[in-house]
Amino acid sequence: MSEKEIDTGTVRPEIALSWRRSHLSGVNPSTSITINTTGVDPNSRLLRAAAPVLDQISQQIVDTGFCVLLADRDGRIVASLRADDRRIRRAVERLGVVNGSLLGEDCAGTNAVGTPLEVGHSMVIHGEEHYLDSFKGISCYGQPVIHPVTRRVEGILDMTGAGARANPLFAPFLARAAADIETRLLEGSKASEQRLFSAFQRVPNRNHVAVAAIGDDFLLTNRTAMDLLATADHVSLRSLAVDLAPDQSRLVTVHLVSGAQATVKVDRVSGAKGGALFTIQEVDRPERAAIPRSRDHRLSHSERLQEELQRARRRVDALSISGEPGTGRTTAVADVVGESSVSWFNATSIAFDGTEAWTSRLIQAIRERDAVVVEQIELLPASVLPIISDLVAAEEGSPRIILTSGPISDLPPAIAGVATRCPTRIHLAPLRERHAEIAELAQSILAGLAPGYRIAPNAVEALAAAQWSGNIAELKVVLRSAVDASSSPRIDVPDLPEDYRVTARAARLGGRERAERQAIAEALKSCGGNKSHASAQLGISRSTLYARMRALDVTG
Repeated sequence: MSEKEIDTGTVRPEIALSWRRSHLSGVNPSTSITINTTGVDPNSRLLRAAAPVLDQISQQIVDTGFCVLLADRDGRIVASLRADDRRIRRAVERLGVVNGSLLGEDCAGTNAVGTPLEVGHSMVIHGEEHYLDSFKGISCYGQPVIHPVTRRVEGILDMTGAGARANPLFAPFLARAAADIETRLLEGSKASEQRLFSAFQRVPNRNHVAVAAIGDDFLLTNRTAMDLLATADHVSLRSLAVDLAPDQSRLVTVHLVSGAQATVKVDRVSGAKGGALFTIQEVDRPERAAIPRSRDHRLSHSERLQEELQRARRRVDALSISGEPGTGRTTAVADVVGESSVSWFNATSIAFDGTEAWTSRLIQAIRERDAVVVEQIELLPASVLPIISDLVAAEEGSPRIILTSGPISDLPPAIAGVATRCPTRIHLAPLRERHAEIAELAQSILAGLAPGYRIAPNAVEALAAAQWSGNIAELKVVLRSAVDASSSPRIDVPDLPEDYRVTARAARLGGRERAERQAIAEALKSCGGNKSHASAQLGISRSTLYARMRALDVTG
């Protein structure tokens, strides 16, 4: 479908806009439907609320020639097709519309699931108005299911039939059904969500102050927060509350995805199962004093590091940069030295070059260069330490000496003694202590690896739950693998290497629960995802397996 066809004016304006969005997303009208059942929870809150309503609909559409299906908030079909007519059911299944089918506009173009998700309201899509050629023989009506508390779209209820025109009675029929599901969602709201909602309601309404309440499966924001925060910001905010005790608070400064700097007050809500209330204000707002600073106010590691690097660039004395392998020590050195005339030496080369040859080259560089960098000083032999120590203590006018090493607390006393003689010292925190910055770091790395790619919030949350023993270097490897595995410019959890598909909720499990989670994951993997075989292998019923998968946040 070309832009020329889109601009012919032969379709409704809202359909023309949807066609353009589909075209810009790279959807081919002849494409087949993508199916992805990873992460589909057969006992999700949406399905529990919708099940009796779908059963009732099934009885009401007998002999009508229509079928009804339910999609989640990602545009993925999660309910079995409900149809009394086998012909229409089989016809829809032949189109690829089955459990796990992805019908978002970015996957399937204009349709009665993806388009209502995009525009936020119900829509009827007549046969030829579909973007995919294969869908042009059916007509559908999509009705959003909106959570009464969060006002977030939880899913789409869709009614589909053969023919070029949709029945006008679809609209009131599905609207009533969606309202019934919404009522059941409200009745089934968890007590923890209700506590979080109450905390949100108690916050005074102030201009230019954004408020967000975030739980494991709960997000509520005021209008200011909707305008200020990107989806990736929600993930970063959630990580700020992970190590807080119930009713504990913290004040921090963060950089938002938009580039704005904001002061965030985090209040962990008691009884909300990890949920927290966030009060966010841009620091350049004149009303910023409305959120008082506290003793817990602190800069992020990235902010502090940038300040330290800036100070180090202005100095000429010896500098020590320490941190675990992979934390970016060499990158930090390069930032400090800039365009200076620099010689780089790595202590690992001594094993190949020999101590004498390595030392001779070092001394020669001291005579010729503005700065000399010696990396991994923990590997230096004892005979070289006095030379390095003298260079560190050299008077002003001598070339600048920059040393890198592991954390100073982990160094042998003699090596640590050399590093601590440097007047300027910078320590790089390990990535596992920078979970709040994962979204920003990951997107920055992606910009270098694959310009135009972006990382989905659920994938950011999974990355934030990892331990990162290899630090930023490991993160780069994981993202490179995800780019290779992804079929689109959006990195989702299934694109990550298997060991990194862990949510923040799973990361908070205790030792025994982690062992149980691992056992279930391994059983599912060995059984190719077949839950009946996995439950038999584990010696539990399938219903128990589903219950434990939900409790332990196991996908599969």
